[in-house]
Amino acid sequence: MAKALSLPMVVGAVVIGVISGKMLFGPPLEEYWSKKLKEEASKETPPNNTTSPDSTTS
Repeated sequence: MAKALSLPMVVGAVVIGVISGKMLFGPPLEEYWSKKLKEEASKETPPNNTTSPDSTTS
């Protein structure tokens, strides 16, 4: 039967994994999500040159 890993070793490995993951993948993910959010915001807002039915005057 395999020997169980000690809790401090597991915690240390998790901390190292999280920190290195943020350093490696943090900047590309931030860039991706900022572009993605800008694209979604531009899809949701109508173009500025159209008039809405509320702004028409009779």
